[in-house]
Amino acid sequence: MLSRLVLVVLLLGTVGCSSATYIRATVAGNPFDRVAQEAQDNWSVEQVDPNTLHLSDAWPFHSIFALGYSVSHANLSYDPTDSVLNIQYFFQSNQLLMLFIPFFLDAEPGFAGGALKPIMNEQINAILRWSGASVLSRRAGEQSDPFPPESPVSSPPAD
Repeated sequence: MLSRLVLVVLLLGTVGCSSATYIRATVAGNPFDRVAQEAQDNWSVEQVDPNTLHLSDAWPFHSIFALGYSVSHANLSYDPTDSVLNIQYFFQSNQLLMLFIPFFLDAEPGFAGGALKPIMNEQINAILRWSGASVLSRRAGEQSDPFPPESPVSSPPAD
């Protein structure tokens, strides 16, 4: 019986639990100084390079009640050629009942993590407000999707 329970927990930890929200937005210029300044009170801020910013925010209450560690991540990438801000946002939780196998949630509507999603969307909205961004597109995807997205390759003109 215990082996079946462990198998179910392992399967739950590996199937459908690695999603992220991807946002593409226009901005007037590189917003990372403003975003880093606004985020520094509640988020861990890491400026990787002039066009890449990583934000992490621990969720202590969720961590305690879930018997583990929970954190949200927002990875921002600025494309100066198009004045576009790309955001990859996901919630990560490592819980005792899941044998500390991490699972990831996106902020898009859905059953999984439904009670957490309003808070996740508040965090996304704050980042968009701090950056002065206008959303072009938003979607759920796999947490492992390439980020930042590759720019479409333009084809040469026809002769």
